[in-house]
Amino acid sequence: MKSVFLAAALASALMASAAEAAPSKFFDNLSGSWSGSGRAYVTKYGDISANCRVAINGTETNVAMKGSCGMLVFRQALGLSLKNAGGDKYVGTYTGSKTGPAKLEGTLRGDRLVMTIRWGGLVNGDRTAQMVLERTGPNSFAQVVNDTVEGKKRSTSNFTFRRASTQASASGY
Repeated sequence: MKSVFLAAALASALMASAAEAAPSKFFDNLSGSWSGSGRAYVTKYGDISANCRVAINGTETNVAMKGSCGMLVFRQALGLSLKNAGGDKYVGTYTGSKTGPAKLEGTLRGDRLVMTIRWGGLVNGDRTAQMVLERTGPNSFAQVVNDTVEGKKRSTSNFTFRRASTQASASGY
């Protein structure tokens, strides 16, 4: 479950970061409250549905995200910090995983931010996974985490996030 919620949290936070050299539309207008829904893979249960709520605060080069994801009565806290490492490169830390802090490193490619997650311990039998964040509109973005599970590549989380408020984007994305 930890990798599922990590992915959701990372998606929210990463989308909120703004880079000096990155296309501004990718990072425009992301501070605020977001809600997400989707599916996550949990070893004991298989694919489950989950919902998330996160708050994103950011500047031109740094971003922070706090929130939680869960289902029914179970909730997992989420935390993330990211910064631009120059050009289209990003680095950061995810906190909230039972394996400890996870390191993030990735590259912005147009409307997609492709990140490598380096877990603090074993998750699905290894210590790495890939996250892809995609800006899908001024008030939405998608997040997918891909990992190897039992020798096969698969999506371990797939969430769509929407702005929690009805406030329209001033940037026009």
